[in-house]
Amino acid sequence: MQATSFRPWVQAFPVAFEGAGFAIPVTIGATGLLFARISPSFVLPGVVAALCALVIMHLVAAANDRPMVYATRLLEAATLVGFLEHFVLKMPGWGLQDTPEHRLLLVLLTGIGAALLLPLCYLFRLQHFARMIPAPVFAGFNTAVALVLLISQARVLWSSVSTDGAWVSIVALSATGVALLARRWRPGWPPGVTSLLVAALLAGLLSNGGVHAFATVLPQGATLTLPIMLVQWDALAGPGIATLSIAKDLMLASATMALLVFINTQVAEETISQVKAGQTPGRADWVRACGAQMAAVLIGSPPLAPSVTASRAALLAGPLDGRSMALAAILMLLIFSSGLLSLVPMPGVAGLLLYEAWAVYDRPSLKLLATWLRGTVALSQTQREDLITVACVVASSVLFNMVAGVFVGVVAGLALYAWRNGKRIVRVIQTGAGVHSNCTRSRADMRLLAHGAERIRYVELEGALFFGATEALQNLLRSQFGPGRYLVVDWSHVISADSTVARGFIAVLREAPAAGTRVVASGLGTVAADVPELVQLIASAGQVFPDADRALEWAENEIILQPQHAQSFESTSIIDAQSWLQGVRDDARLALEAALEMRFYRAGEIVFLAGDPASELMILVQGSVDIFLRNQAGREIRVSRFRSGATMGELGFLDESTRSATAVAAEDLLLGVLSRARFDEVAQQWPQAGHQVLINLALDMAIRLRRTNFIAVSYVR
Repeated sequence: MQATSFRPWVQAFPVAFEGAGFAIPVTIGATGLLFARISPSFVLPGVVAALCALVIMHLVAAANDRPMVYATRLLEAATLVGFLEHFVLKMPGWGLQDTPEHRLLLVLLTGIGAALLLPLCYLFRLQHFARMIPAPVFAGFNTAVALVLLISQARVLWSSVSTDGAWVSIVALSATGVALLARRWRPGWPPGVTSLLVAALLAGLLSNGGVHAFATVLPQGATLTLPIMLVQWDALAGPGIATLSIAKDLMLASATMALLVFINTQVAEETISQVKAGQTPGRADWVRACGAQMAAVLIGSPPLAPSVTASRAALLAGPLDGRSMALAAILMLLIFSSGLLSLVPMPGVAGLLLYEAWAVYDRPSLKLLATWLRGTVALSQTQREDLITVACVVASSVLFNMVAGVFVGVVAGLALYAWRNGKRIVRVIQTGAGVHSNCTRSRADMRLLAHGAERIRYVELEGALFFGATEALQNLLRSQFGPGRYLVVDWSHVISADSTVARGFIAVLREAPAAGTRVVASGLGTVAADVPELVQLIASAGQVFPDADRALEWAENEIILQPQHAQSFESTSIIDAQSWLQGVRDDARLALEAALEMRFYRAGEIVFLAGDPASELMILVQGSVDIFLRNQAGREIRVSRFRSGATMGELGFLDESTRSATAVAAEDLLLGVLSRARFDEVAQQWPQAGHQVLINLALDMAIRLRRTNFIAVSYVR
């Protein structure tokens, strides 16, 4: 094999190292937190299963279009601990003894149930539900996990003082301090790996000096086994077992865990997309991920989820791809099989968890709380709502357990989402004087539009429109009714909608004619996936356009084509339709009109292609032309439309450059084409006329540029 064939693997190694360096310590800490609650003797099998699951997950992720680094996350582990505490309280009523084997059985059944339900989250497209949970809920989760870790590890260290002296605390706090220093001063070093290495070194020195011997994550000579081999599956089949009651609680716990893993996966995907754009995960990706998840829980590992921290760290070293994922899996396997974990002391894991508590808490919310307590700055309504949400999630998690925190967070998130989006359903309300289509017209048409601008009403909706927003939406749209008006309602910024809103909008469509108003909708593609019948329902009651630009163009055309404004084809002349000949003396004008070559195109025919040579000025005598550009994905996008009375190709006419876009006849089209050579001949005979034509073209281009800038600013806003 040539040396160059190894280069991609060498380049992928730093990415794999960063990912594995962040994922392994977090997985060990989170798994240890869970299995220590089951039984300290089960920590080793749990860690073994979790590390094997990491290898499986990353080997499978290597085949995905946009892989991410996975780990056993603290949130999922803490939530499982909460469910386990709930199970322990109910075991006597279920007819089960509170033994480590029975605890392990219930935890593994919860994981298996979550893995079975996880594909349903994708099939039912619950990512729309995930988007309804505001950021303060996740901020509350992170802060709650930090407090739970801080309290639990503080108890562990305090209890160790009476049995092992202060040495356990010294090693643990040293590991925490090293991780903090590495994060601050050596961002390229994985803090978890660095802290565990220092803890192993310190523990080794103390042990060799006869000061104290520490238990390790992987004891020397320990028999490696998997949790699945320790489960007493027949425990649920014994006499007096409340099987139905157990099944109900397990189903609730499994559904919660599946939803939690799914939401965290969606959040991680969105976060990584902001850091580095990539192909959107498809069906094959999540099918493979769900299969790997099932394999993981079947051997006894807690559920896995993408780690934003590990994925970001890996991305800083290079691209996440199949090679880096495969190398990460190999590194994890080597670390596990090499016996290095036999050097990691358990106090080092406690120190790592203390560091994670410091790393995961939400800093912005605590800063906001400090600002409120000082009273130096008055908080806005949104900031107060965010603080209340965070406080509810943290309080319920710490006072009860993470299960309560999850439920409170989801309920609070949905309530907050409904409250905020129910109040804010409109992004923009404008008249035709404030917003225009990107359609180029003659100056005469522009004057007509300026005169009738108030008759065009543009309403741009936003947020989530559910049944609670229906009445407010109807009242808002009715307030825009008026005789002779054209109302454009754009849905492109609506992130979700339900059928109740669709029916309410249709009711408005049917009321509009009685008020002398015509209503059209645009940008329904974003909500068609949520309510497939929405487009059909609205289209059956009124007109639907793919985007706001075309809808506004329709409204403008309706004003221009009013009986008092419309002109027939026979009465249209170049001088009446155009501004390019204004100020030109009659004899020169007749010479320029005679120099025009008349061309006819049927609707759908190509007028010119991007890249074609350009040296002709085109005057639209009748009909319209659509202008298309090709985007990065290779798709043709309509960017503008030229209607009768407009000119095209001024730049190519002036500098003889190539066409920058493709033009297609939108309807039967009659063009007057003036070549640069014919223009130069006329300009030599009538220099003043040639000069005036160039001035007119420059003015038209300036007006068009200002209009384009205005449209761009309007849509950005």
